[in-house]
Parts: sequence; structure tokens; C-alpha cells
Amino acid sequence: MADYRGRGRGGERGRGGERGRGGERGRGRGRGRGDFEGGGRGRGSATFSGFQGRDDSPRGYGDAPRGRGRGQGGGNYGADRRGGGGGGYGRGKPDKFAGEQTVFSPGVIPQPDPTITKLEDDLIKGNSVSALAAKMSQAQISSSKSPTDIWFPRRPAFGTQGNPVTLWANYFKLDASAKVPLLKYSLKCTLKTPREAEGKRKEGAKSKGNDKKNQDRKPRSRKLHSIIKSALTKVAGSTPFATEFKDQVISLKPLTLPDNRIVTVSYHDEGKEDEYEVKFDGPTTVNLPGLLEYLKTMQEPAGDVTFPRFEEAINALSIITGYYARSNTNTSALGRSRYFPLEMKGEQYDLGFPDYNRIIRGYFQSARPATGRLILNTNVAHGVFRPRGPVSDLVDLFKHNYPLVHKALAKLRCRCMVLSEDQNLEKTRVILKIIRGLANRSDGSGANRPRIKQLGASANDVQFYLQAPAPAGLKGNAFCSVADYYKKRYGHDINPKYPVVNVGSEAKPVYMPAELVEIIDGQPLRRKTTPDETRGMINFSCRSPYANATSISTYGRQVLGLDNPEFLGRFGIQVGKTLLTVKGRELLPPTIVYKDGKQPMQDKNININEGEWNMESVRVFRPGMKIDRWFWISIDGGPRAHQRHSEVANSIQQWVSFLKTQGIAIADKPLANENEKVTVVRSPAEAIRPVFKQMQANNPQFVFVVLPGRKTDTTIYNDVKKLGDQEFGYLTQNVLSQNLLKNNPQVFANLGLKINLKMGGINHKLRDDITIVKRTPTMVVGYDVTHPTNLAGNAQGLPSIAGLVNSIDDHLGQWPSTAWAQDGRKEMLGEELQGRFAERLRLYQSHNRRLPDNIIIYRDGVSESQFIKVLQEELPSIRKACGEIYPATQRPKLLIIVSVKRHQTRFYPTDPKHTIRSSRNIKNGTIVDRGVTQAAIWDFFLTAHKGLQGTSRPAHYTVLLDEVFGNMPREEAVNQLEKLTYEICHLFGRATKAVSICPPAYYADILCTRSRVYLSDLFENSDTQSTTSSTTISAVPSVAVHGNIQNSMYYI
Repeated sequence: MADYRGRGRGGERGRGGERGRGGERGRGRGRGRGDFEGGGRGRGSATFSGFQGRDDSPRGYGDAPRGRGRGQGGGNYGADRRGGGGGGYGRGKPDKFAGEQTVFSPGVIPQPDPTITKLEDDLIKGNSVSALAAKMSQAQISSSKSPTDIWFPRRPAFGTQGNPVTLWANYFKLDASAKVPLLKYSLKCTLKTPREAEGKRKEGAKSKGNDKKNQDRKPRSRKLHSIIKSALTKVAGSTPFATEFKDQVISLKPLTLPDNRIVTVSYHDEGKEDEYEVKFDGPTTVNLPGLLEYLKTMQEPAGDVTFPRFEEAINALSIITGYYARSNTNTSALGRSRYFPLEMKGEQYDLGFPDYNRIIRGYFQSARPATGRLILNTNVAHGVFRPRGPVSDLVDLFKHNYPLVHKALAKLRCRCMVLSEDQNLEKTRVILKIIRGLANRSDGSGANRPRIKQLGASANDVQFYLQAPAPAGLKGNAFCSVADYYKKRYGHDINPKYPVVNVGSEAKPVYMPAELVEIIDGQPLRRKTTPDETRGMINFSCRSPYANATSISTYGRQVLGLDNPEFLGRFGIQVGKTLLTVKGRELLPPTIVYKDGKQPMQDKNININEGEWNMESVRVFRPGMKIDRWFWISIDGGPRAHQRHSEVANSIQQWVSFLKTQGIAIADKPLANENEKVTVVRSPAEAIRPVFKQMQANNPQFVFVVLPGRKTDTTIYNDVKKLGDQEFGYLTQNVLSQNLLKNNPQVFANLGLKINLKMGGINHKLRDDITIVKRTPTMVVGYDVTHPTNLAGNAQGLPSIAGLVNSIDDHLGQWPSTAWAQDGRKEMLGEELQGRFAERLRLYQSHNRRLPDNIIIYRDGVSESQFIKVLQEELPSIRKACGEIYPATQRPKLLIIVSVKRHQTRFYPTDPKHTIRSSRNIKNGTIVDRGVTQAAIWDFFLTAHKGLQGTSRPAHYTVLLDEVFGNMPREEAVNQLEKLTYEICHLFGRATKAVSICPPAYYADILCTRSRVYLSDLFENSDTQSTTSSTTISAVPSVAVHGNIQNSMYYI
């Protein structure tokens, strides 16, 4: 067998087994989901060690962005050729690290604070921790819950395995004074109902019926910012305060409030005389002294076990440290923690045609508690923002392509210049509006709809019906052009070069000249990014650890105002000047085992190099069921359909021959099929269904589907999976014809790994089986929930999808699954979890003839604020499932670990000897459990994978419940859990590399993505619907798969 090492740039994560679709969670947007093998994957994959080589379509899903062609021209599967000194790019590429140091080093590298290290050791070893352990082991998270065994286990010890290393962390020390009292006010802002007595507007029966609706209307975004700013101007006086301009204010002294604690604010920015009421509740005293004391002792004086601990105080510190950037008019603040400078030219990248959006490099920051100190987490962030400036300039930029201009303007906030009738410039007003688009022939309703020549019509060619009485010089109850209206009312000659803009609605348009409308800067893109935009984002944002650490320490401090002692000092806060260093450890990798390619009965050990290995001269460790009955079809369309059919048939046979060299058992020839060529005319499902139906008589085990072209048609892909997974129960494997016809061993091998998993095989295992699994029957479980994201804001009722996988063998090679849909945006799993978990136990029992003694659960994706809910709402369902299956005298021991990838902690090397040479990241296997953690919480950061580009993001693991390791010596318990988690990252079945998140969580995420395919009509309709329509789902749809495949890894 060939050595499939064509390096290219494999990927750290690729979260997904099926498509190169952009990610839905937002958890690393655009994560690879690839069932389509693009000759190896770029960063969207966690498959073979590179496999990029010279493929023109560098990622499974057509040319979707994450692969980016990095490594093209380098790597001819046999030689590790990186493009002749191109720095890991293809031949002839410039050095991507030009002008950079190997590691971030602003002078002397400080050692981790010895006082913090001593305190951590004392808290683990000393009496204070013993007392805490006794208290926590008896305390309930909630008195309303009956289980008495719900608590977070304390950290038994710090890990000791691995080679010690010192790392930079993207944290600054945050000093706060307990002597400075902080007061917190909660805010509620509502629209004040107009009073008839004030004569502001007539209040007929209709408006009276809407009184409550008006009162409940809450302003959002910039409007809310403006209203709260005005309210605070009235009541703060000289008192220092900080706010996130949403619902909280932190002040040093009580604010001067009226007796009813309601401040009325007039808001005229949108051209209407609205009044809003801002109600101030409080103040309450922020318990900052309690927080500071807790960080020294890890003991709460009140004895109340909560998590996150002292959340209110931490939030108050985040509000204070973020106020400078949030109140800066040249900064766009997104959410509670991300800030983007609008005027730093070097920190922006124009994406150009077709939408002229731009990427801005900004910064995340959040206060965090750690042992003995407060720390400020600061990281580089990137956002895509929509165009800005006068609409007339945008029209010029688009070269008067009005359909594109119309699309680009939709929903943008703008400033409209309202002219004065006496032509006095000093009386010109500016009001805020939202652009509907250009004047369009579909505008208006009723008998007197506007008369518009065409999309993009100028002011002379747009007429609206002007009701009497009309301004001087204009005729009422008649049609009037926008040009005449502005000329005769305002004396303004509209430039005929530009179109008219609608700043009203489609039903009630309000027309303005393009030159009088300016798009407000700093508006984020709310839709999914296109492949080109995502590619641009990656090109701009993927920078070395050195570059990111440097940006944080320079531009980041400037944007965030961390060197603003005057403001922060009033609150008793000071931010350290340099990034913190922490202690880490580099764990040794395991040894991988395959079957020998020449002696199939013999095991062959494979050593790991920087988290990767290759499959030279090996076979899969355990082949799955033999594929005796299989078909293949080629889907095509267009004028040249099936002209290369004989070539496809030949490549299929070469592929089958290659599968045998991998040790995969498959019949030489497919079953006879008269319909190998499938032409899609209208609906792919209509074309494929009769072909699949004809196959039923032969009960096929597998169907290979060749998809047209180099870029995957998502509709065809979705229909293949819906029909195969749900309607007919066929295991399917897709491959793009462009990739198949290359007859590339890298492509064939990658597909082979997936096929073997789907047929129940095990591709590789660890030489030294995981201790806890080897000693005691153990089932490992992963589950996740994904939510509808990046969809139209008015879509209602779209479901969330839950996915659960479990191991059924002691090699942790097979992970069958179950998935279901539940109410949208609901993270916690409900009663359905009990039945599904019991089903998993029965499946394990059927494979092992006994139930597991231990169940290790990796719960993916929940935030810290939801940790308690996992124990309160999900753990009881799991226990009930066990009670349903196990005898009354037998219960399994449970271990629940939350795995989180979406966090902002990063580590940077301090020593060039401890780096991945090609990316200058920290080494794979690096673990950090102190310095930026809390001694009382059992958690750790693990970078299991080889970071290929950008800065590696570690996975963060937190233990919520431990009944498995509790009887071990303390250090052994910690070392065993860290070893378990690290080593299973090498068991992702379709990969020849360690992946960044442990496979149970990874597989669960892939499963959720596959299940979402079955509901693609719902999600895609919602994503593309008009702004005036809405989607409401009356019942939660099913994502169940056919019984033939439900206990297989069909989703990979």
C-alpha cells in the first residue's frame, strides 16, 4: 500500500462526518462536514495526515473554504514535500512567518507567579481543601431536588504526568480593591404609551387596544444604547458609572433617581416623538470583597454551593473593564464581550465583490476568577461587517448593478438627511431609519401604488401618490415624482445618476435620494458567510500564536482601554501590563495499532509524530461486515451528462480493489443495475427515488453515489441522505466525480475508513488499552444539542437537534447513535433522554452480554451557567434509565464531564523547542490545569491535536460528577482522567491524527449535523424567506432513521 502522507494541511477539527457544509452552531463556523472527499481536507477535516497534495478542490465539500488549498503543490502521497521551502504552503509561496519571532517574547519571560503556585498547592493539600470537600460532598445544588448526590467534585490534585513546560496564556492580571464599594442597578426599558391629554397623537380604539403591546415593546441595539445613555445623563451627575447599555449599571455611589425610580427619555432619532421609560431597580451591593476572599481560600463563607461562583461580581468587573470600548463611538460592540475598532485600517480586510463586506479584527475580553487572583481573558476576535458610507458611494462601488445593490442594502441601518423647506442648512435634521432596498415595482399596496419604471430607477422615474394638502407648488391627490417633490419642496436637485432608496417598508414605502442616505458603520453580517467570504475570513484571521499574542498586548490594550488608569482607577481596578505565564505539561502520545498489510493476522504498531501518523503498509484493525450486495449510481445533469460514464465505472472498480488492500471485505462486482446513470431534471429526489426503489428487491448493504462536478450540490446531497438514511435504509457513501476520477489513493483510503466504520468495523486501536476501560466494563457516551443558527430572525419554532452516541466495544472503535428533535433553543434534554439512554444500555448489553459497571459521559457544548442544569435536569433522566435496565441491587458508577470548545482561552509557547515547527503552536498533548483555573473545580485545558494554522484552541473539560475515580489515590485519579481524555482523541475512526475534541463529543456533533440534513427544507426555507414572511413549526419533526441502519455509524 502507498504511504498516504501528502501533507497539504489536514485539519484540526472538521467537526463533522458528512459534508463540507458550514457549521450550524456557530461553534467554529463553517466547520468541515465532509462526506465528500476532496482529495484530503484542509482545515475542515480531521482525516488523514494531510491528504491535501495537489487537489484543486481542497476540502470535502466542493471548494468550501476551510481547506483553502493550503498545501497545493506540496505532498505527493509518498514524500513529505511541503512545497520546497514554502513554509508549509505550496511550492513558491512566501514565508507565512516572515518578520515574526518564533515565539512571543516581549523581553524577559516571567515564570508563573510563585505565590499563586504555592497557594494552589496549599489548597489542594491543606486542611482548607479537606474542609471544603466535606462541605461540598454534603451540599445540594438545589434544595428542591431530591437526589442528595448532586455536587461538583473538588479537584483531587493537579496532574503530574508529562514533560513540564511554561506557556503564555491570553490573560492579564486584574487587580481589584475590596475597599471600593460597587453598586449595581438593574434596568428595564419600555415604550411609554402616549397620553391623549398631551395631544401627541390621537388614541382611537385601535391604539387603545395596543396599549399593552406598546408598553411591552423593548428597544434594542443602538436605540437602547442611546436611551440608556440619555437616562444616565439625567441621574448620574458626577458619579462614576459603567454599563453595557442593556440592563445593568455599576456605580460607585447611589444615582439621583425620582421616587418612582423611573426616568423618562425622549427619543427622536427615528423621526418620531417617542418617549421611553427606564426603570432602575436597586441598588444592590456587589459582593466583591466576598469574591476576593473566596479566591484566596476557595471556601464560601455562607456555605452555599453555586456555580459559577460570585457570578454577579464577575459580571460587574466585566462591565467596568468593557465600558471604555463600548462607549467609544469608533468601536462596534457585539454581544457582551466583543469589540471591533472601526477606524484601524490595518485591522481590516475588504472582501470586495459581490457584497463589499469587510472583516474587522477586534478583541474579546471577560473577567474570570482563578485561584488567588482575578484575571482578564483577552483574545483576538474577527467579525464580518456590512458596507458603510453614503449609498451613492456604494452604488458607484457596485458599478450600478442594481440587483446586487438592492440585496446589499436590505435591513441596513442608516442616517437620513431631512432637508429644510426654507433651504436653511442649519435646520437640516438627521433621523435613523432601516433601509428596505431600492425603489421596487413591488412596493406599495392598494389602488395608488407607486409607479416605478424598474429596479434602480432614478428620482425622475419613481412616482408616488401625494395626498392633499400638498406642499406649495405640488398638486395633491395626484402622482408626483421624487425628483419634483424634492425640487419644489426643498429646492434640492437630485442627482439623476443614482437610484431612489426605500427607507420605509414594502407596503408603505418612504423614498429618499441615495445621496441623502448614509449607512451607519459597524453593522455585523447576520447571515451565513459565503464560501468566498469564509475563505477571506480564514486568510485574514489565521495568524501565528506570536502575531495574536502581539496584537493582544498592543492593539488589544488600546482598543479595550486597558491602559486607562483614570477611569479604571476610580473603581479600584488595575490591569497588569503583560500576559500571564502558566505551567503546562506535554503528555506522551499513545501508540496506534493496525493490522500488518503483508501479514494480515499480525498487529502493526504505528508511532505518532506531532499528533499524526500514516497508513503505509497497514490494514484496518478489524474489518466490518463483508459487503456482498452493493450498487453504485452516478448522478449528473446538464448537456454533457454521463459522457464520462465508462471512466466513472472504471474508477469505481479501482476503488473497490483499493478497499480490499485496506482489509475491507467487499464483493468484486456490484449487483446488476440498469439505472447506474441518474439524470436530475427537476428534483433530485424524484430522480433518485425510483432507482433506490428498484434496488430494494436485492436488499443492498451499501450504495456508492457519485455526485456531479467539483462542487457539491447541497440539494442532491441532502436528498441522497434523506432517501438512504430514512426512507430506504441504505448505507450510502458520496464522492464527487471530479475526485473519484483522479483515482487518488488518498481519496480512496479516506473513503475506505468511513465505509469500514459504517459496516461496523474498527479502523485502529491503541496498543495499550485505556486502563479504566480495560479493567472494568465501561461504556463511554457523548451527547450534544445543536440549535438553529444563522437563520432569519423571524423564523419561529425551528427545532433543536439532540444527538447521543455510545461505545459498544472495549477498543472504543464503534459508536452507534440515536438522535431526536426537540423544541428550538432548548439546550437541556428532557424526558426523551431517559428512553434513549436506556436504549443505549440495551445495545451495549447485546454486544457484551452484560451491562457496564462504569458509564463515562462527555456532555458537549453547555456553558458554565448550565452546568448545574445538567445535574438537575439531565442526570435524573440518566439515573432513571439505569434504574429501568439494571437490577435493583446493581447500579453503574457515573462520570460526567463537560467538554467545551467554544471558549476564549489560548496558550502560546515561550520556548521554540516546545512548538509545532510548521505552525509555531504549542505541542499536541499540552495540558494546563493550573494558573488560570480554580483549585476547587476539577477542570483542565487539553490541546490534543496538532495546530495546523492559526492559534490552537484547547478543549476545556470540567468534571461535574465523579463516581468512577473517587476511590483512587488523588494524583492517580487526575492522571487517569487526563490520560483517558487525551488518548481517546487518537481514536477518531476516520482520522490518522489526534482530533481537538474527544470523539464521543465529536461524533455527537457530527450526528446532529447529519440529522439536520433531514430537516433541510425547514432550515433552508427559513434562511431564504423574505423579510415579511415567517416560519412557524407547529410540531417537532422526526429525525429518526430507518431500522436497517439505526445501530450503525451511518452518520460518519
